[in-house]
Amino acid sequence: MKQIVLVKQVPAVSELAFDPETRTLKRDGVRLEVSSFDVRALLRAIELRAEHGGEVVVMTMGPPAAREALVYCLALGADRGIHLVDRAFAGADTLATARALARALAREGFDLVLCGRASVDAETAQVGPEVAELLDLPQICCVRTLTIDAVARTLTAGRETDDGSELVAGALPALVTAGEDLAPERF
Repeated sequence: MKQIVLVKQVPAVSELAFDPETRTLKRDGVRLEVSSFDVRALLRAIELRAEHGGEVVVMTMGPPAAREALVYCLALGADRGIHLVDRAFAGADTLATARALARALAREGFDLVLCGRASVDAETAQVGPEVAELLDLPQICCVRTLTIDAVARTLTAGRETDDGSELVAGALPALVTAGEDLAPERF
C-alpha cells in the first residue's frame, strides 16, 4: 500500500510574536518545524505501513528551506520525500497549493493520502479537502482513529464533529486529514 503524507513547514508556534503595529505575526528568526497535525498523519501512516507493508512518501511544497521538513520526516520513518519547489509557488494561496499538490499526487500514484486537518500557522483547513476535490477522492476530515482493510481496499475512521464524533467507512483511494489523537506524538 502506497501512502503519501502531505506536510507543511511552519514557524514554531511557541516562538511567534505578534506585531501590534502591523497586526501580523513576526516570523523573522523564528525556528521552523513540521506542522504538528502533519506529524500525527505521518506517524499513523508509519503504523499502517507496519501493519500492511508498502511505502510512506512525504510531500511538501515550499522554498528550498522546506527540505528540512522532509529530512525530519525521513528521520521519523518515512521511506522517501518529494519536494515541490519553484519560485512560481511563492505566495501561493490554499487553492494554488492544492492544485500543485494534486498534480504531483496524480503523477506519483497512491492508495491513501494523509495530511493534517490544518496547519498550525494558518488554520484554514482547506488544502486537504481541496486536494481531495481536485482528485475526485472521498475524504474524511478530523480523523481520530483509522483502520485499513488492505485486501478489501477499504478504510474505517472515527472522526471529530461539532456534535462529538462519528464512525465513517469508505473505499480506497481516499484522503484523510488527521486530528490531534490520530497517533501519539513522538520525537
